[in-house]
Amino acid sequence: MRAVASGLIVILCLLAAPSAHAQSQVEEPTVRDAIQSVLEMDTWRHADRLPRVTLDPAAGDLTIVFAMRRPLADDPVQIVASATDDVFTILWATYTSPAASRIRTTTVLGTYAIVGRYARPREVPLLRAVLSADRARDFDWQHVASLDPRQALDIWWVEGELNN
Repeated sequence: MRAVASGLIVILCLLAAPSAHAQSQVEEPTVRDAIQSVLEMDTWRHADRLPRVTLDPAAGDLTIVFAMRRPLADDPVQIVASATDDVFTILWATYTSPAASRIRTTTVLGTYAIVGRYARPREVPLLRAVLSADRARDFDWQHVASLDPRQALDIWWVEGELNN
């Protein structure tokens, strides 16, 4: 119950943006295509893998929402490990895409289905990663598998119960 409440608070905070800001978000097909060309698109749990790839052109802020994959079992450690790999893949595709010069920061939200009170699953953000373009320029993309995302990224947040 506590995880559901925390997830709802995160969603409300993310959705509580001023209406003028929300209107400036536009679909970014170039980045979407770049991500889809390198990311495993099957979630193994009947969820849209990449429901949102939008850019605020004035600020250069890109937002990507992706459905985290389900491993063979709902093991939190495997879910987070798989999602961490996906985040680095998404960020690499973003910052090597033709649209990279227009991006100042990228926020990646990983969602997973949470079953609520009425037994209807819904996608809730359980992971948030932010990487600025300045920091991305210094990345050694060939060795990201050995990086600790808490230190490598500007922001790394994982829902408390999934954090080990």
